[in-house]
Amino acid sequence: MTKVELLKGFAKGWFGNSQQHSIHAQILAQRGFKKLADKIMAESEEEWNEAKEVNARLIELGEMPVVAIEEYPVICDVKEMLEYDCKDSAEALPMMSKCLSMFEDDYVTKAMIQKFIVDEQEHFNWVKQHLNLIKEIGYENYLIEMLGD
Repeated sequence: MTKVELLKGFAKGWFGNSQQHSIHAQILAQRGFKKLADKIMAESEEEWNEAKEVNARLIELGEMPVVAIEEYPVICDVKEMLEYDCKDSAEALPMMSKCLSMFEDDYVTKAMIQKFIVDEQEHFNWVKQHLNLIKEIGYENYLIEMLGD
């Protein structure tokens, strides 16, 4: 895989994941889980911005971004949403870290990816914390905690 293909894949993935999180946030808000919906919508916006940043970098490098979106499942169960995010982040983090070596000669892109890794790690930690909270206080109590005002 070339550097350009990798970057296009990142953008495609983040656009798709952003849409998944946006839909999940809307489902959660409709069901009254405002606290969780707000957090998931913020994650959606962050991913959308990361995809746009990758596309801007591709243009700076003289490459043409593609209009593409990776498909992600729409999940209605809150715990399953969190478990999917946890699995997705756990798979993405080592892959992203491994890709850094491809950009040793491109400090700007490497720094951008390093920032994305930090963001992904923070999201992974948040999801793990919430899954642990479900174990500690029970699923129903967790859902009560996520209700909005």
